Order: sequence, then structure tokens, then C-alpha cells
Amino acid sequence: MEGNTNTKDTNTKDTKDTKSKDNTNTNTTDTKDTKDSKDTVTMSKTEYNEKIKDAEEKVRNELSNQIKELEEKIKELTPTEKTQAELDLEARIAALEASENEIKIQKNKLDMQEKLAAKGLDKELSDYIKDDADVDKLTSLVDGIMKLKMKSNGYVPSDHSSDDKVTIEEFNKWPYSKKAEFAEKHPEAYKRLRGRE
Repeated sequence: MEGNTNTKDTNTKDTKDTKSKDNTNTNTTDTKDTKDSKDTVTMSKTEYNEKIKDAEEKVRNELSNQIKELEEKIKELTPTEKTQAELDLEARIAALEASENEIKIQKNKLDMQEKLAAKGLDKELSDYIKDDADVDKLTSLVDGIMKLKMKSNGYVPSDHSSDDKVTIEEFNKWPYSKKAEFAEKHPEAYKRLRGRE
């Protein structure tokens, strides 16, 4: 440019301000030793300001490009609003899953009831036990409890006799008094034996 002036003097180091023809300030630097010195650039204040503005504009452009890229990524990652059709579809899927779950629960309950009935237990117990309960262990547990309860509280006959072992031949050989006594103690067995005569 016309306004720039570079002057190097090896004897002194001075900075001089000079005015050029277009009324701009020009800085010149004189250096003492040329071997150790670096190239010095002199420019006018307007050129300096323009360089600063250019550097600022470059940084501003880079940052605005980064901001745009980040905004696009945010848009990609931000969930979009769903349409009414999508919302209806999700509601139908949720209802179907709930229905399938209810069917599964009912199927498990029916399976449990069948297992209980096969083991001689009441089907109503299926409401009180878990789906994964071991029916065989439950059956043996209930049988054990029932036997214990019957043993402690149950009826034990005191005059139990084995009338089934009496055959018709033996019955026919008995005298009338023994038959009468037997009829009083065991009326059902007496009727059975009298019917076979």
C-alpha cells in the first residue's frame, strides 16, 4: 500500500510515526541487529481494524456453523410429537398386551385348577396359591395335615370287628342266639349275609 513504509536501520531501534499522503498513521520500526530481528509488518490503523474485523468474522462464522450443526443434532434427538394415528396405535397395542396378560393369567389358573382336581383337591384352592406352586408337594402336605387332624380329632370306632371275614358257611353254622347277637351289633353285615343264604 501507499501508506505503508518499512525502514530498517542497523544502528538504532526507534519507532516513528509518520503520516502518509492519505492521512493514515504509519508505524515504522528500526532494529539494531538484523540477524536477531524478525520481519516487522507495519500497517495503518484502518488496516489493523480491518484485520481484526476479518478475524472476528471468521471466528463468528465458525461458531455459527457449529451452532447450526448442534441445533440439527438437537432436532434429530428431540422426540417429535406423535400423530393421532400413532397415539391410537399405541393405545391399541397397550390394550392388546393387557388382554394377552389377562388371558395368560386365566390360562394359568385353569391349568392349576386341573392339576388340583387331578390330585383330589378342591379347585377353589387355585385362588390362594401361586401359579408356580408344586401341586404334588401341596397334595402331600394337605394329606399329612388331614391325617394328623383326623388322628387327633377324628372318630375311632371302639367295637370294630371284621365282619367281612365271616363267610356264609360260617354264618349258617352259627346257632340262632349268636346270629341274633350279630344282627344287633352289625345290622348291615347281617342283612348282607342273610341275603346270600
